[in-house]
Amino acid sequence: MKETISTKIIKWFYGIHGPLDEYRRNELNRIGNNIAIFLLSINLLLSFIASLLMLNTNNSELTLDIVVSVLLLTVFASSGYILYETKRHHLTEIDVEAKQEGKTKQKFIKRAIVLGIYFAFIIYGLTILIDWLPNRGALIPLLTESSTISSAIFSGIVYGILMGTWEIHQIKSDPNDKKVTQNHLHQKYWLVLFIIIVITSLLLMHK
Repeated sequence: MKETISTKIIKWFYGIHGPLDEYRRNELNRIGNNIAIFLLSINLLLSFIASLLMLNTNNSELTLDIVVSVLLLTVFASSGYILYETKRHHLTEIDVEAKQEGKTKQKFIKRAIVLGIYFAFIIYGLTILIDWLPNRGALIPLLTESSTISSAIFSGIVYGILMGTWEIHQIKSDPNDKKVTQNHLHQKYWLVLFIIIVITSLLLMHK
């Protein structure tokens, strides 16, 4: 049966490579509902706090900083919860035969290179846009700024390495080896923490 576009989007969003069976679909629905309730509650609370700040302080810059910071924290918290739940319920693991493990890793490495290139272009474009918007000055010098280019290349390399390492760790060639699986889980959690630290550091450095 051919997969629908919505099914492909769901699998891509949660990082699922195998078939989206009933068990996985039910678990993803539960995770999605929990995230929706969490985000709705945070948004309502954030709107209330932002309104109070504007009424009492009339400081739009402070309010914007708080809103953006809370939104970033909710993104990290939601991503961490999704990663934790998908790992805990083995939703993203890939069972492959030992002889197919090398070919699968090569596939993920190629995909990581492409993702790294895409991410570098995204960072490059966003950095130029952020630097250009306040003053609306000349755009050409920003396009050739060495620090912007080097930062985008560095971000793309780091992102590609992280994504490649992450996807390779989804491979489970021996489902009966519980020790290997447990070690992989610990490595995945440290990798998630490292990704969050890197992204936060890049944002703070740019700011």
